[in-house]
Amino acid sequence: MKSTFLLAISLSLPIFSNAQHNHSHEQKPSNAREVWGDFEKDELIKTKLVDWTQTPIAGHVLKNGTPKKGFEFVDSIDIYSVVYDSDGFMVTGFMAVPKRQSKYPCVIFNRGGNRDFGQLLVGTALTHFGRIAAEGYVVIGSNYRGNSNSEGKEEFGGSDVNDVLNLVPALGQIEMADTSRIGLLGISRGGMMNYLAMKESCQFKAAIVVGALSDLNVMKEKRPDMESHVFAELIPNYNDSTEFALNARSANEWVNELCVDTKLLMLHGDKDDRCHPDMARDLHQKLSKINFPHTYISYKKGNHGLSSYQDEMYESIHMWLDKYVKNDQDFDEVPHLVVK
Repeated sequence: MKSTFLLAISLSLPIFSNAQHNHSHEQKPSNAREVWGDFEKDELIKTKLVDWTQTPIAGHVLKNGTPKKGFEFVDSIDIYSVVYDSDGFMVTGFMAVPKRQSKYPCVIFNRGGNRDFGQLLVGTALTHFGRIAAEGYVVIGSNYRGNSNSEGKEEFGGSDVNDVLNLVPALGQIEMADTSRIGLLGISRGGMMNYLAMKESCQFKAAIVVGALSDLNVMKEKRPDMESHVFAELIPNYNDSTEFALNARSANEWVNELCVDTKLLMLHGDKDDRCHPDMARDLHQKLSKINFPHTYISYKKGNHGLSSYQDEMYESIHMWLDKYVKNDQDFDEVPHLVVK
């Protein structure tokens, strides 16, 4: 199975491996409303079934029309492109659901990257959303405002955190979604979005972060290119309020404000050269001091995408979601594990 997981991860490298690298192109004009039309009265989300077999991802998961080994799950799910209302903006994304009609717990997938780099694509929805959906979940993710034909302007963890929170009422209009059971899965920058959502709301049963950005001050020190090409370009009034802007987006600075009802799983490689592991270590120590329900798993020689640990990573993700989102179990975990 390991080769299958590695293939799946390679199909969406911007999300798991290069999520903090920036392409400094101008944002594209928004045209979501032109494509989708206006929302009807009280409508919060529109969906369109995607025939993924007619997209490039099909060549990676099918052989002669049959799923390759490890991708058998694709026959049990449907993929939808979506647009939903977030503060009056039309924001784009994707959703994966089981084919079998029932009520399912939900997972909000928070992508990495910035602007259109790391954007959600059909391949992401199929190989990442779909793998989780096949286990009995409605999985949905946003491209955030201003990106991928969405309206508005990205703020890299500013008002665009509402694009995560507003997925909850949108899910309320999805017949198969049980919004009393919702989890978060955030990758790289998406981990920052997880933490910001946990600061604003206690409606999430559990959260998982992979290679998460949790301290922008560390990022500024370790990767100066992030400040010049991402922070300064996307964060409003950055040059006039740098310290405030960085701290407001850094969970390490406000651990006491994270909702203790959300069980947190932190996965981080100790050779991550994109989101330095010092961020995760420091956050783990601060969370431990206040007895926050969490587990920090560090991976020896693991990179940003944990490319050498795909089996272990997915096993931990599925276990955490099943225990704390699907089955709402009492927290019973060790605080720190090292995977060699």
